[in-house]
Amino acid sequence: MQHPDKGRNSKILLMLLGVAKLSIVAISIVMIVVTLAQVVFRYVIAAPLPWSEELARYCFVWIVFLGGAVGLSRGIHLGVDLFVNLLPERFRIGIEILSHVLIACFAAAVVLASYPVINMNMLQRSPALGVQMSWIYIAIPISMGLIFLICLERTIAILRGRGGQEE
Repeated sequence: MQHPDKGRNSKILLMLLGVAKLSIVAISIVMIVVTLAQVVFRYVIAAPLPWSEELARYCFVWIVFLGGAVGLSRGIHLGVDLFVNLLPERFRIGIEILSHVLIACFAAAVVLASYPVINMNMLQRSPALGVQMSWIYIAIPISMGLIFLICLERTIAILRGRGGQEE
C-alpha cells in the first residue's frame, strides 16, 4: 500500500520520533559498550561484571520497542500486500484506513493494559542493577503511544487527501 502521508508528519510527531531515534542510537551505544566491557572483563581480566548482561537486556528491550515505532513511521514493517494491490484504488484506501485504525486500537489497548503492570512493578527492583522495573516496562506505553499517534495521523491524512480529491 502506498503512504500518501509519508513525509507530512506533524512537528510534534516529528520531534517525538526524533527523540526516539536519538534514544535508540544512545541506547545502542550503551549496549555495545557494556557488552564489549563484559567480554573484556570476563575473558581478559577474568572478573565478569555481574550487571552487564542485565543492562544489555534492558537496553535491547528499549531498542526493540522504540524501533517498532520508528519502523512504523518509515513504513518498513513487513506486510503482504499482494492481494491488496490487486484491488481497485478505493478498496486499497479503505483497507489502509482499516489497517491504521486496527493498529491504533491495538496500541491504545496495550497502553491501557500496561498501566497496571507498571504500577505493580513500581516496588520491584532488578536483581543486578537495582533499578525499578517500572523503568523497563515504561518502554511499552511510550512506544505504543507513538504507534497510536502515527496511525492516527496517517488515517487523518488519508481521509483529508481523499476528501480533497472527491470535491
